Amino acid sequence: MATGGEDKDLIMFDPPLWRQRRGLVNQVLRKHQVTSVFDFGCGEGALLSFLVQPFEDGPIVRLAGIDICSEILKSTSKNCSPWDHDHEFLRLTPLTVDLYQGSIDVADERLCGYEAVVCMEVIEHVDPPVLEKFFEVVLGAYKPKILIVTTPNVEFNIYFPQLKYGTPEAILRIDDHRFEWTRKEFQEWALSGADKYNYSVEFSGVGRLKDSDPAVGFATQIAIFLDLEPGAAPMASNFGAYQLIEHIIFPHYDEPEKSHSEIIEDIDYFMKFLCNHITEDEQDSSSEKDKVDNNLKKDHVLIDDLWNIHRIHQICKSKEKLCEVLATCADFTLVNNEWVQVHKKYELEQPVQEDMNSPFTNDDAILSEGSNTDTESWQDKKSRFISNTTSQEDNYGWEYWDKSDNTLSPLSTEEDSQWKTEDEIIDSQWKTEDEIIDSQWKNIGIGIEENLESIEWT
Repeated sequence: MATGGEDKDLIMFDPPLWRQRRGLVNQVLRKHQVTSVFDFGCGEGALLSFLVQPFEDGPIVRLAGIDICSEILKSTSKNCSPWDHDHEFLRLTPLTVDLYQGSIDVADERLCGYEAVVCMEVIEHVDPPVLEKFFEVVLGAYKPKILIVTTPNVEFNIYFPQLKYGTPEAILRIDDHRFEWTRKEFQEWALSGADKYNYSVEFSGVGRLKDSDPAVGFATQIAIFLDLEPGAAPMASNFGAYQLIEHIIFPHYDEPEKSHSEIIEDIDYFMKFLCNHITEDEQDSSSEKDKVDNNLKKDHVLIDDLWNIHRIHQICKSKEKLCEVLATCADFTLVNNEWVQVHKKYELEQPVQEDMNSPFTNDDAILSEGSNTDTESWQDKKSRFISNTTSQEDNYGWEYWDKSDNTLSPLSTEEDSQWKTEDEIIDSQWKTEDEIIDSQWKNIGIGIEENLESIEWT
């Protein structure tokens, strides 16, 4: 059998196949504006960790993940828990994530009421006797508004020479696969469940190669089930119980609704910066036309620039409410629902300027806390710091740049200790920057669906 993952070891897709699957699933969920989703066979949370992002249009407020392996769910919990960024920039709507250990052949009444169920690259890992219960549990007992199932298309294996598709020695893409279906087999299975539980089903897919034959289909085939009788009672009611592994609560903005005057106070604060964003270079422009344009910029602010401020999102809830508040204030005039003209002058407090001629910078001051920076020279500061530093470390013959005479000097034992202290400070700064970068990576998936616009549907 094949070893390794299908995306990594067999063929390269662009975007990667996992990203295309996740993007299409997210696209379908947002199209149907679902607010609750549970992921059957969630694994380490590849989909759930993406869905926790606070999408502005149609936000999800309830998520659940079910997997048979409790050890894997420990990683899922870590991947789906709030980050520092979530505490700093509170989402507008609540979100809970429940993680359960359980099997797809058992229903748990606590999962009833979720609008969407996703089963992404799972059914091919399930033994046939367990899979026989799938539709009874999902469509019969849970009866979601929408069900999305993805699975490999074995016909596409013709493009994986090592799988020897169509020969007696043919193997599957991954060791743990119990089967891989043709499109006909997958469609027959899906239609049988849809007919029995009164759902419609449409078929799609993701993953094609530049020169692949469209007649072969996609690398991943997808079935999208829609409930034809949303108000009808479920057709099955046999329930067991999963084990709840973790209940995760995301922080969200829940302050009382602000009055118009309170909102204006916040708007005034941000307007100080939006109205003073012209650089000194622009103000020094010799062109009279540029000066006129700059003055226009200073008293006209794009409504989108104001709306894109997270705090404004929180207190206004909608762009329409923001415009309503602006329209009631005499200090502002809306222009074509695109700009806001500002009739008052905002002044920014001037920051204290650092003396750039001083050889002793703010970074150096960290190492000389408590010194009199107005009278003490760099040489005195360095000497005082070194005299107060003790170290048992050896001198490794390193050199450093001496600010006193602009030369490279041997690094003494005491100076070695000074550099050690500086390294600790730098390490702390890098740790903080890494946390920020991690937070940015967590949000990077938001634009994935934009990469899918060129994908053809079957």
